[in-house]
Order: sequence, then structure tokens, then C-alpha cells
Amino acid sequence: MKLIYLHHSERDMTSNKKWGTIERTFDDITIEGINRANFLAEKLKGQKITAIITSPYLRCKHTAQIINKYQNLNIIEDDRFNEIQKGEKWEDLLKRNIKAIDDIVKKYPDDSVIICVTSGLNISAFICYTYNITPSNDVPLSQAADLSPVIFNINKTKETNQVFDTWC
Repeated sequence: MKLIYLHHSERDMTSNKKWGTIERTFDDITIEGINRANFLAEKLKGQKITAIITSPYLRCKHTAQIINKYQNLNIIEDDRFNEIQKGEKWEDLLKRNIKAIDDIVKKYPDDSVIICVTSGLNISAFICYTYNITPSNDVPLSQAADLSPVIFNINKTKETNQVFDTWC
């Protein structure tokens, strides 16, 4: 199974001039972000994608909709791929994400290609899952660049998982 982690496209924070003045769930993507997502959608045009799963955050959903331009799939929203919540510990975010990933791996066949559109810090959970790292508050925070797909080749037995840093 190919599980593709995809950080949402460039985030528009113009309505959020002072961090925290509006809920970050409503930040959309910029015009440049839309252009970049359209470029990636073109690159993925010939790929056979099984499913697109996204965080319900607007910037993630908008990115997923653009990526889906040529795929015409039903986009699945999963709030377990949201960013860290107020009062939530890092370990809890990792566990929440890992549970979502595990459910995806169990649900889809081995030859599936699944795109997960989420926020930058969630890549840490994909790394933990792939390398069977126990979630804890000591796991380093990783961050991904906007709209950069990272392929996780998942073997359901977890014996030979691999990470690839490019796809298209």
C-alpha cells in the first residue's frame, strides 16, 4: 500500500493577522497555493488513486478538492488528522493520528494508493507508524513543507515499511 502524506498547500493567514484571533480551522489557501495544488493535480492526473482523506480544516479540504480534480473520488474527512487541540499533549496527537492511519491500512487492500491531506506536524505520526515508534511526548516534532507528498510504502505485516521522499 502506498500511503501518501500531503501537507496542505500554502496557507492564507491574512485574516489571522494576530495569531489566535480567529480559529485556525478556517484559514484557507492562498492564490499561489491554489496554483501549486492545480500543478500537483495535473502531475497526478494519470495516477490511480484509491482514496483521498483529509482533515476537516478548510485549507486541507480545499487542497484535497483541487488534488481530486481529475480523480473524481469522494473525499473522506477525518478529524483525527487535525492539528494538536487545545490542552492535548503531543503524545495524544500522535496516538490519534496513528489510530487513523491504522484504520486506513486495515480498510484498504494492499495495492491501494491513499492520499492523506493534513497539517505539517502530522508527518511525525506517519513516521512513527511506518517505523513502529511508540508515541510519546519525547518523539521529535517533524514539519513538512507545503504541498510536498511523502510516500510511505506500507507492508501490512510492518516488516518492510519504507519511506520515499518523492512521487511525481
